[in-house]
Amino acid sequence: MVQRYAAECDTQIRLEYSPESFTGTELDFALDICTAVQETWGATKENPIIINLPATVEMTTPNVYADQIEWMHTHFKNRESIILSVHPHNDRGEGVAATELALLAGADRVEGTLFGNGERTGNVDILTVAYNMFSQGINPELNIENVREIAEVYERCTKMQIRQDTHTQASWYLPHSPVPIRMPSTKVCRLSTKETASTGKFRICLSIPAISEESTSRSSVSTVSPERAA
Repeated sequence: MVQRYAAECDTQIRLEYSPESFTGTELDFALDICTAVQETWGATKENPIIINLPATVEMTTPNVYADQIEWMHTHFKNRESIILSVHPHNDRGEGVAATELALLAGADRVEGTLFGNGERTGNVDILTVAYNMFSQGINPELNIENVREIAEVYERCTKMQIRQDTHTQASWYLPHSPVPIRMPSTKVCRLSTKETASTGKFRICLSIPAISEESTSRSSVSTVSPERAA
């Protein structure tokens, strides 16, 4: 029925399928179900489907979640017709780590929330993930320059205060300088991405300003990227 109505409208519809208990399901069974949805929808490279694999309740450590993501990534049929998405929660307080390892394991997309506000103990804090990516010279393609304004709107709409002692890049920044954060340009980040691809190392974006008044200027740091498990 959805396909019939979709064919009759001018809007491009992209289907997302999410097996809600993915982390508690046998991987081969999860793959069978996701593949059946993929084939029924008729996903193609030009019109891909989003397969979203959530850590509905954080049952394991981040490396195990990443292993599950990598297994699905390597076993999907017609992988180019799938946008592999992750939806990490934070029941163990490891949502950011799970997200970053899942991206290294093959994920294309992340579902997260502002300042980690979500069900139970929350979802992954998308701002922390974004700032972490910037620190490694990778552009997350999110418009988060006006983090103070984002925080003000968040607090006004949710009637919740952002704790200043939480371990997020944004909360570290908020009490300090009112000058907006100047993010590195796309060109700078693309250069860093090329360097990463050719050298296997990450380079800190030097155009990111210090987040506290006491901080000194950053120096260039290179870190060997982790290799995937065979």
